[in-house]
Amino acid sequence: MNTRQKWNLWAKTKMKEKKLSQKKLGEKLGKTQGAIGHWLNGKREPSIEDISKIMNVLGTHQIILHSDASVQEVKPDVEEDLEYTDILNEHSIQVISEAVIADDGMLAMSPLSGCLRMFSPDPLAFAIRVKGDSMFPRINSGEFLVIEPSSEISPGDDVFVTLNQRKAMIKRMGYHREGIYQLLSINQEHRPLTIDEKDIVEIYFIAAIVKFSRYVSL
Repeated sequence: MNTRQKWNLWAKTKMKEKKLSQKKLGEKLGKTQGAIGHWLNGKREPSIEDISKIMNVLGTHQIILHSDASVQEVKPDVEEDLEYTDILNEHSIQVISEAVIADDGMLAMSPLSGCLRMFSPDPLAFAIRVKGDSMFPRINSGEFLVIEPSSEISPGDDVFVTLNQRKAMIKRMGYHREGIYQLLSINQEHRPLTIDEKDIVEIYFIAAIVKFSRYVSL
């Protein structure tokens, strides 16, 4: 593998190769050209989820995204080609981090590289590994959460929420109306949390809870 580099340097190189402008990239991501420009020039830092979306648009079959926002390109030797082709394909989901879950559902994120051998209909899907027993028996320590940014969310769904200041948590959707989200505790040991939508950066559908046997380390 090559050494790590900042994601925006990698993205600029790939955009030149594909002759993709900031405007076109923004259209594919549903972002303004100004926002894309600020991200690429390092004036603002996107979330890990937004970086993952950019990587998917630019092509990432042989790229690993680390939770510190650096990327690493897989360069297998000839004799390893079959192994990497088998691992990094459309029937795998990239694992981007490991998360220790606190009792209130807040996450402490750390780097983890790998993939899950399974398919998601969402090309932007990614996964995190969870540690901690605060959400037992719904989520067990060591299991993986498959997160689908493109999927619709309904009341009662488990969700991955990122907040301002790059905080993250796992909750269950209560409702979203009049600019307010109600988020419920998955283990039902805490009172519902009511948050103004302006304080939420992203809220994504948790599509599956996956056993460790599906994980492949890279």
